[in-house]
Amino acid sequence: MELSALALGFVLAAPVVVPERDPVYAPGWSATHADASNSDYSLVPGSARIVHAWSRSFEGMINLGPTSDGHGQLYVTTSGPGCRLHALDRATGRTLWCTDALDRLALASSPLLDADRNLYIADGASMHSFRHDGGKRWETPLIGFPLSAQFTADGDLVFITHVGVIYRLDRRTGKTVIDPLELIPDPVFDPSWDALACMRGTRACPSANTPALDRRAGRFIFTFWAPESPAAGVRSMKILAGADAKGITADWTHDTLPGGSAASPSLSADGSRVYLTDNNQRLLALDARTGERVWSIDIGYSAGGSPSVSPDGIILPAGGGDAPLMAIRDLGNQPRVLWRRDDLQNRGIATQAAGHLAYATVANGGGTLDLVVVDVQTGKVHDREHLPGKPMFTVGTTVDSDGTVYVPTIRGGLHAYVPVQ
Repeated sequence: MELSALALGFVLAAPVVVPERDPVYAPGWSATHADASNSDYSLVPGSARIVHAWSRSFEGMINLGPTSDGHGQLYVTTSGPGCRLHALDRATGRTLWCTDALDRLALASSPLLDADRNLYIADGASMHSFRHDGGKRWETPLIGFPLSAQFTADGDLVFITHVGVIYRLDRRTGKTVIDPLELIPDPVFDPSWDALACMRGTRACPSANTPALDRRAGRFIFTFWAPESPAAGVRSMKILAGADAKGITADWTHDTLPGGSAASPSLSADGSRVYLTDNNQRLLALDARTGERVWSIDIGYSAGGSPSVSPDGIILPAGGGDAPLMAIRDLGNQPRVLWRRDDLQNRGIATQAAGHLAYATVANGGGTLDLVVVDVQTGKVHDREHLPGKPMFTVGTTVDSDGTVYVPTIRGGLHAYVPVQ
């Protein structure tokens, strides 16, 4: 094990801002990256010891982590034939219902869940809403497809499709609240587009990640590669809320992400920072009010997912290739590497939980992976559990309201681990 010397010395901790649960969002892991901030962080206290509970194998791929409604139901999308949205019993993994009403591009999103247990999930043609029992509520045609959605402060559904069209819908009816905002003139969705471009966030997929939303400040933040631009960037739009003022207006633009980005932007708990990685091996922190770069750090690889951000400013970059598992703290005007584990190759998106714990998947040779429970302050491994089969890499880790940890793999596996009492 290799620990940074900085991990053994005194580190000035940032003030802890404990985020409040948003009343519009379901009480579980209700969005693709946990919440409106894309934090990949759970307020549920983590368990240092876990044990395998069940596994499921689906036809096709899984591209994103499941979402949970806090009432015992888990939702996952797959690329297999027939059913592409599955509702599962979190205790057993048993299918409660599934639907074939979605096309294959539903794989690009995880269902967003509201406090009334309704689901919102898009495919390559429409945004759809379902009840928690699988009943259909509404569908609204789209140009392009989004990579998941968020809720505004007044409860509307807001998202951007991969070809740069921003929609704001009434979540009760699916009707447009304002006219769709086209960031690219005359946007067209060509079904023959390069799917890899959306996985890596390159030029052929202008908006390739899940947006983050600061619902207090009304900022809607997303990655975007503008036509003819030499690099991708990050944009912020202001969401106007209230009965007398509903709209979306330009806020700021940061256009320096060389090679694009495979990371959805993550917000700090107080909304002052935007964190993301680019395809030039950097982790960046931007001022959320202005878009100006506060700091950047070379992490040595191009991350294949979003960073996990704790309320006290500890950041775990996603994995990629032979990437080491590492933790970085935001000290305000500069970053500091807390620790770096070169003996643990990060093969997914590490998720943090209350109690300074993280759940990460690491290589174990021959395409096999282990799930490790790590102390985010020191890098110490508390537990290591084997994932069945040869999953190659994982695509998100979800922590449910009862502490169950779900690990999906690109090969269609979904594995559940429960806390050891």
